[in-house]
Amino acid sequence: MKHINYKINIIVMKANDIFILLGTLVYSILFYEQDQGLNFLLFNVILVALFYLTNKSAAKKLSWLAVASGSLISAFFVFWWGTNLPVLANICSLSILAGLSFNPESSILVASFNTGVSVVTSIPRFFTQSASARVSDSGFFKKLLLFIIPAIISFAFVLVYRSANPIFKQFTDQINLDFISLSWCLFTLMAFFIMVGCFRYYPIAQINEADKKAPDNLETITLEEHLLRTTGGLSVSNEVLGGTVLLVMLNIILFCVNGLDVFYMWIVSKLPQGITLVAYVHDGANTLIFSIVMAISILLFVFRGYLNFYEKSQWLKALAYLWIAQNALLVITTANRNWWLVEQSGLTRRRTGVYIYLFLCLIGLFTTFLKVLQKKSNWFLFRKNGWAFYAVFIIACFINWDLLIVNYNCKNGNDRYYQSSLSNTSLEALFKAWSIERKEANKPNPEFSSIAIHDMYLNYEALKYEVTTSGWQSYCVSRRQTLDEINTMIKNGEVPAQ
Repeated sequence: MKHINYKINIIVMKANDIFILLGTLVYSILFYEQDQGLNFLLFNVILVALFYLTNKSAAKKLSWLAVASGSLISAFFVFWWGTNLPVLANICSLSILAGLSFNPESSILVASFNTGVSVVTSIPRFFTQSASARVSDSGFFKKLLLFIIPAIISFAFVLVYRSANPIFKQFTDQINLDFISLSWCLFTLMAFFIMVGCFRYYPIAQINEADKKAPDNLETITLEEHLLRTTGGLSVSNEVLGGTVLLVMLNIILFCVNGLDVFYMWIVSKLPQGITLVAYVHDGANTLIFSIVMAISILLFVFRGYLNFYEKSQWLKALAYLWIAQNALLVITTANRNWWLVEQSGLTRRRTGVYIYLFLCLIGLFTTFLKVLQKKSNWFLFRKNGWAFYAVFIIACFINWDLLIVNYNCKNGNDRYYQSSLSNTSLEALFKAWSIERKEANKPNPEFSSIAIHDMYLNYEALKYEVTTSGWQSYCVSRRQTLDEINTMIKNGEVPAQ
């Protein structure tokens, strides 16, 4: 039986070695000196297939299928939009998928963390394997090193002899080595070690074990077990009393904060003298993250162990629900602050991001509410929030955010200077809006300043250069369509050539 398992391991290792080389080759061909576009979609199709072949049983899991779908969806929108959001979502997806391919039972946060560790440590692990690992290895990379290392040393001596001997230098100058690119070699080497990290996976055993053993539901424990696990000598009744006093005080403080927001927002509908709208919005959004994290952390501390099952903790739970509700109200008032700023100064990426962030805060508060109500574990929060945040990340790829910002601002008459700094996915809409404004020759307050128009043409020239000089790997639907539409507008005289 041991002999059979050994042979199976050797076969798996040889297959993984082939996958590493294939992944490196594909990565190098698709991404070297290229922009994001079609290359992401092709690379993801191939990598998902390789991960499937690595562990076909893992691919039967719903979690693996969901993340594989997320990888392909985000890669498609890199091909379609060519913007950074789907790129980040895709990198996140592939890191999770690599982890789930080798340990399909792990949570997505642990899978992503393990992939990061595996990639970062791939270089030292490749060169510092133990003797036992070398024996059990397929031997392919050892043989490869027998050629690579002598070649590197020989090349170093060639450089030394070129410096020491002018005749030898003149002789070697006649050898055309232009086909060898140092930057390509380094790029391909980096790709190789990324693939080593993905297919010679190196998970942290302790974290995996803790993730595997931690259930979503809390296990019922006795009072005696609780007292053995806790330190400090407090009785359960005193712990409940302390938690109650804490939550009463925190609820009073947050009630004052929310009360002032409600009064000035929805009753008098104006800010007090000396408070600017920008400061009111930015301070609230920046502080809210700390508030929500602290709120969840305190509830995790208060509702630990036996306190989840203690019969006389009803008031404690009621105060916890009230505090969660008040934090949710804080999210709503912060969203309303942000809307005031949008109405006054227009939509921006940051203001759009605030809404996404606030939505994630509501998800975190809702899962915390479920944790207290249904006696869930802390791992439940990490797992469910991880999936929820990941789903929001992928869904966000469907939306052309820059175009949404430009369309909103065009309808509300905001200055175009900020919009002209956005990605090329909104450039066509800006040129169309400007062509309409140009027809209104006597418009008293033009929305397109000379600086904004100058930046639009700079972006247009950069887009034209990018599309005409990039290879097929960088093909992007939005970039191509945008350039064609603007060229048509210039040809028809709707906007000047420059």
